[in-house]
Amino acid sequence: MMKLTYYEFDEEKLVREARKGKKVALKLPEGFMPHAESILHFLHQHGMDVTLLAESCYGACDFVTHDGIDRILCIGEAEMPYLRKIYRPPVSFIEVRYEFDERLLEKVLPHLSEKKVGLAGIAPFIHAISKCKIFLEERGYEVFIGKRSRRGAYDGQVLGCDFSPASSIAHLVDTFLFIGDGTFHPIGLHMATGKPVVIFNPLERSVGGSDIPALADRIMRQRYAAIARAGDAERFGILVTEKIGQRRMQLAKKLKREVEKKGKRAYLIMVNNITEAVDYLDFDCFVSTACPRVAIDDTLRYKKPVLTPVELEILLGEREWTQYVFDQIF
Repeated sequence: MMKLTYYEFDEEKLVREARKGKKVALKLPEGFMPHAESILHFLHQHGMDVTLLAESCYGACDFVTHDGIDRILCIGEAEMPYLRKIYRPPVSFIEVRYEFDERLLEKVLPHLSEKKVGLAGIAPFIHAISKCKIFLEERGYEVFIGKRSRRGAYDGQVLGCDFSPASSIAHLVDTFLFIGDGTFHPIGLHMATGKPVVIFNPLERSVGGSDIPALADRIMRQRYAAIARAGDAERFGILVTEKIGQRRMQLAKKLKREVEKKGKRAYLIMVNNITEAVDYLDFDCFVSTACPRVAIDDTLRYKKPVLTPVELEILLGEREWTQYVFDQIF
């Protein structure tokens, strides 16, 4: 097994998958880019000349067509099964794992005051979710794990664009235990289910989550402010991407029609990497139909409001603010 900082992956599988193509490219999430040369050198030692794709990699949805390449090796992401036959060129996903002892959850127990617990996690840690379930059940908890969605590779796996495995069991649980790092997924989990979220970070062996409601409230205030800033907008740019798992052209066209029904102007804009460069376009407001995290995570980067489809509905009076939900792709 080859190590990438905290994580490890099957280097033998990497070689096997690389040999399935003649013109092979390597794609890495941003956090693994510092290891790019080492991986390329490793493949070179096995007789393969591989090109690095130095482009965004925000998930298994983040792929576009590349001429002159007949296979992509993606290290660090779990495949979206429903896209398996659609990836062009074909993509070999080499998952990374962080191994940890489920007995570390002992320190989580004081934070689980209720006995009905939902488990959720992200790819590098999701392999241990069954052992975590057993650990908790042996200590008297009733534990639920939601079935994977078509965008997920595993039961209990949540994505920044899809919390449905957790939402499907929310009515059965009092609290969610999220296994992973970072706060974006736990915040989305809380907002999608309305349930408290306890975070166990295996990398730091830490327990958190008490600040999730406050962080969610701050995001909601930012989103309300973005909608308010768009209140006088007359010219709307509907952002559409060609990325295979984010392309929602039908939704974009529908939103365009809804804007036009209100007597305003709307146009489709094709863009694969949405950055603050959109501020230079002469539109008053943008609506992103690409990755749901674009508007939420990067809101402070844009001078002009960038809304989600749900937020546009609120702006146009088609949905009440009390019906606000995170944009998701199912």
